[in-house]
Amino acid sequence: MTSYCILNLLLFQGVVVIEEIQRLKNKLKLENQSKDVLVDCLKELGKKIPPRHVMLSTKIGKVVNRFRKHEDNQVSSEARRVYLKWRRHFKDHLDRPQIEVKCDAKTEKMRASGKRFIADALSLELSHSLPEAIEREVFYVSKRLINVHYRRTMRTVVFTLRNKEEVKNKVKAREMPVEEFVKTFQK
Repeated sequence: MTSYCILNLLLFQGVVVIEEIQRLKNKLKLENQSKDVLVDCLKELGKKIPPRHVMLSTKIGKVVNRFRKHEDNQVSSEARRVYLKWRRHFKDHLDRPQIEVKCDAKTEKMRASGKRFIADALSLELSHSLPEAIEREVFYVSKRLINVHYRRTMRTVVFTLRNKEEVKNKVKAREMPVEEFVKTFQK
């Protein structure tokens, strides 16, 4: 049986998936990310306008704002563009109706379990951002569904991290980006 996670907010530009905002935020917060990954994340965020309460709960605005001062000009200019777009939108549209639908309990429990397995395999605390980033990427490539693809990919990811020390070290040292790691072992 497939368990669905629908975290949607209706906006004028369509649907903003909170999970996508959190996934991009995690990628931005990971240490030693390449310039290309940062720019791609910021460009993806620029395509979305999350509602004010999502910005407050995820603190994505603060993360984007910090990148306005990044040493790389391309990263800082992309962050500036996103920041100004969001700011203009909120000034122009103060009160918009929002509809929010959350994940079911089974999905949340399965995902939390996946994060724990990844943290254990990496020998990291559950509060570390890397296990969450990996789990969110697996969830994303599984089309935000807890299905056979999600389960198989999670098993492969955890097995690889436990048994292949060189891959584990590359992922921990950020020599292998999370996206590349997950796509390599995606089922």
